[in-house]
Amino acid sequence: MSKRPTCPHCQRPQKVCLCAAIAPVHNRHPIHILQHPSEANAAKGTAALSLLCLDKGQLWPGEHPEDFASLRQRLADSDHPSYLLYPGEDATAMETLGQDSAPLNLLVLDGTWKKVYRLLQLNPWLQALPKLSFAEVPKGDYQIRKAHRADSLSTLEAIAHGLNTIDRCDTGPLFAAFDALKASQLAHMPADVKHRYQTKS
Repeated sequence: MSKRPTCPHCQRPQKVCLCAAIAPVHNRHPIHILQHPSEANAAKGTAALSLLCLDKGQLWPGEHPEDFASLRQRLADSDHPSYLLYPGEDATAMETLGQDSAPLNLLVLDGTWKKVYRLLQLNPWLQALPKLSFAEVPKGDYQIRKAHRADSLSTLEAIAHGLNTIDRCDTGPLFAAFDALKASQLAHMPADVKHRYQTKS
């Protein structure tokens, strides 16, 4: 069976190419996405789409500490402090930093809550990083993927809302690309499946 033609830029099948919806986001704060291996080929994943928009962003796939050796060295060599975007009682509300905060490295974990928790448990160096979270978690709009927690956000939404809080960049292109992804996925769903997603509260 021949492989479906793929767009060389967005890496999606050409018939669902999203390049027309992609525009740059000029973020000051570098975004580092640590991606659990199970997300690498997820059609509904948003990490890769985020990076197509972000001026300063990089994907780091892996699960164990050795997988992130290059990232850890990058952070050690950086002049900016590093923070992990993750909820918890020990997390600082991003709102306290403000949009004029000094540049920082923001680490975002990409995966289901279960996989993200596993990433954290396998990497004590991540646990040691200061954490940032939202004082009030924004409402998510991830219609095309089931979530098991009310405070769930897609990786793209977490990044966009985070930048809205600590950066003055226009994050509109991220949300526009996200809308295009959702529309594309819904357009190719069977009618009965589409109805379940469209009627989600």
